Amino acid sequence: MRSIETHQLLPQRVFLWKDNVYIQYVYDGETFYFVASQTPDEKKGASYSLLRPKRASSSDKYASALPVTPVGKEWGEVVKETLLSLLPERAGEGRVVFIRNYETLLYRRADGTADLTDLSSSPADVRIVGRVSAQEFDEMLFTSLKNQISHSGTPYTRFLLRLDRVPLTPFIYVDTEKGLMTALQMPPYYELEKEMGRLGFSASFLWSFVVKSHFVGVIKAPFTSVGRLASLAGGSLYTALPPLSGDLKEVPPLNASGEEMNLAEFNAWLDKKVSRQNYKAFAKLLINGEEFFPHFILASQRAKHSIFVRAYIFTTDPYGIKIADLLKTRAADGIDVRVLTDELNTVLNSAKQPQLNYGPDFVMPKNIKSYLRKKSRAKARTHYNTWATFDHTKVYLIDRELAYTGGMNVGEEYRYTWHDMMVALRGPVVGRLVKNFYEAWSFNGWGGDFAFAYRKLFSKKMRTANQEEPGMIDVRLMYTKPAAAQIYHAQLEAVKRAKKRIYMENAYFSDDRLVGELIKARGRGVDVRVILPGENDVGIMDKNNQIMANKLWRNGVRVYFYKGMSHVKAALYDGWAVVGSANFDKMSLFVNQEMSLGISDPAFVAELEERLFEKDFADSDEMHAPRDVAWTAFVVDALANQL
Repeated sequence: MRSIETHQLLPQRVFLWKDNVYIQYVYDGETFYFVASQTPDEKKGASYSLLRPKRASSSDKYASALPVTPVGKEWGEVVKETLLSLLPERAGEGRVVFIRNYETLLYRRADGTADLTDLSSSPADVRIVGRVSAQEFDEMLFTSLKNQISHSGTPYTRFLLRLDRVPLTPFIYVDTEKGLMTALQMPPYYELEKEMGRLGFSASFLWSFVVKSHFVGVIKAPFTSVGRLASLAGGSLYTALPPLSGDLKEVPPLNASGEEMNLAEFNAWLDKKVSRQNYKAFAKLLINGEEFFPHFILASQRAKHSIFVRAYIFTTDPYGIKIADLLKTRAADGIDVRVLTDELNTVLNSAKQPQLNYGPDFVMPKNIKSYLRKKSRAKARTHYNTWATFDHTKVYLIDRELAYTGGMNVGEEYRYTWHDMMVALRGPVVGRLVKNFYEAWSFNGWGGDFAFAYRKLFSKKMRTANQEEPGMIDVRLMYTKPAAAQIYHAQLEAVKRAKKRIYMENAYFSDDRLVGELIKARGRGVDVRVILPGENDVGIMDKNNQIMANKLWRNGVRVYFYKGMSHVKAALYDGWAVVGSANFDKMSLFVNQEMSLGISDPAFVAELEERLFEKDFADSDEMHAPRDVAWTAFVVDALANQL
């Protein structure tokens, strides 16, 4: 397989048979094939299909198959010509170009010549003047190839393009007549090498969960440990005894008046009952990994003072290691790099298999904390999981001037396969988020509660605030932390006050009170719509989502299942938007550390509605009949209420 991937063994024949592409080889006198579907696998976030080996039959039953023309050198010329058409005119300018899964920067050097480099290795002084998505680049390549074919006079419309420098993807199949372009990938044909074996993983898990989280964690943070235990017990009791809420006797028509809740009164209620942390900011939506990660990579490349990462999960798959390498490089440049992630998930992710293909030389590190620290000036700490609680917050900070927050962790599923969202923030709100980070960083050092208290009361290092500028909007910070379920109470009140619409998208939906209030809102004529993932990474929550979906649907709520895994945590209540890290489950709403933003700016709300909700309604399957639910549904519901 390695010889095929590197084109050391060339195909003897390529053809199409029963909608599959066959690539025929002869090795040591024996004929065999590699077969792939010509239909792309859209679940991987791009057009991919896996090559699989197949022995040749004794008789040539493929004699009448449709021929496919292999293309070698010419393909490189097509790519080169397409890229050159995107090259900026001025020296020192560059354009971000997504070539399949590869984030690249195409720029013009000072001498006027062109250069193409991985985005994480791009020069920091290049001015970005544009961006070309993977889909746009594929379409441009397709058009270029079609034009070249028409000028060459070839009668064929099916081509196999050889890729010499793309790891694990030796070919692209193109059908110019059908408009198909599918990358053909090699299957994993070697065992993943890991620094940590099974015995090491078991020992690390016990050390992290038992010793660190429930011995060291309690000693260094006794007050927080008591608070978390109380929150866990209170949240468990609260969710175990939800109020009885029956079905609507009749589902009314939607309100036609267009009236919405009074935002001034609602914001006054939030100031009094929930949170006064209201700051000015410029806010920019970054939907999916293709928007967020390149933005973060470029900002990290240009950082002058600091890069802080507070993430629930930081994986050791190839993409996670790519980001880690960037952080280590910036730390070597003298940038203050600090990464704070979850202790238990740091261990658990060392046992995960990468979802996407990895190269033969890839060795999965023991864990991300040790990898970041190894031969590096980067600092890394983990949040201990006392009483099985977590810091589920996701905040990324650059130079105390730029912040990102939302649902995305660091890893290949967030970059490539999951649907998710972040918000980029500039302005005075960033000063508050920097303060939060320093407090969390101090707490997760050896000082625990005492270091946190000192940092909160006496340190002024983080208090530098960015200036307010015209055009900035109000952004309210809301939290979940011990004895403060701000995110939950704010959204529950918003559901009660909504008059026109409630749009929600969340992966884990298990709060019975919230479901009951949504049904009541629909009974008031509110347009209530909920988007759930069609594929869920947590089995019991997926089953619980089906139960909740049935209850909502039979009460007139429009329920949608996104085609794939949606990890988005967003909601619209008339003219008020909520985006952040919190799920609609017990742990996120009552126990874990979470942060969400409340925004009532009309332009932001309109963009969230158009770019996220309207698009996701269109990209999802709406529910038109009850889902099949097992007789054990009540057991699943009870268990899910405690997660």
